[in-house]
Amino acid sequence: MIRGLYSAAAGMLSAQLSEGVVANNVANTQTPGYKATASSISSFGLQGVELVGAASGGLPKAPTPLASVGSGAMVDATTLEWQEGPLSKSDNPLASAIRGAGLFAVRNGAGTRYTRSGDFHLDARGVLVTSSGLPVLGPGGRPVTVPPGTGTVTITADGTLMRAGAAVGRVGVYLPPAGSVEPVGGGLYAVRGGVAVPQVTPSLRPGFLEGPNVDVVGQMAALLQIQQTFASDVQAMQVANQTIGTALNQVGTVS
Repeated sequence: MIRGLYSAAAGMLSAQLSEGVVANNVANTQTPGYKATASSISSFGLQGVELVGAASGGLPKAPTPLASVGSGAMVDATTLEWQEGPLSKSDNPLASAIRGAGLFAVRNGAGTRYTRSGDFHLDARGVLVTSSGLPVLGPGGRPVTVPPGTGTVTITADGTLMRAGAAVGRVGVYLPPAGSVEPVGGGLYAVRGGVAVPQVTPSLRPGFLEGPNVDVVGQMAALLQIQQTFASDVQAMQVANQTIGTALNQVGTVS
């Protein structure tokens, strides 16, 4: 009976955590380059239920296996889904979308962070920055700075910045180790337990921006399923609680 309470509580907690993942995905349906997160749920494990017999001839009787009982569910991992998002045309001459694997590198107060959003522009100092003002890094890990001059700066398919037919800078596209990327909010990612390496020949789509790869319909369907699971666990907890109450208040009483 107590195990039933624990199992239902574990299921409710797993549903709550999964709901948070889905809600975050839905909240980022307008974030350029955002990658959806998926949660995976597994069991705490099965526990055997055995019938223990009385001793016979001075020796204990071997227990008889009856069943295996689950002990609840848990969210054991969250993973990023790296499928490319839809592309949209942009009038920004410095806009670009990464084709295939890779991340742009930027710098904020916490250090180097990474993003798939290529909505870049030049600030008053000639530094290439993101739409939120973060400096974009080149292949060498330094902010990309364009020297003063006249003419429109554009970006090419390999990340080179061009003005009047001359190269004036280059954007870095980095490959992190597998499984080392984790979201830190705002469409940014951190690399943990490894070093992201700049691509020698990156492949960009100039004049386009990558949108989020969130399947809104799929996320809403997942949210409905999670809510149904949560409701079932609540009902299971109520039943277990009523059963315990009955055992405490009625079993063993003398009428």
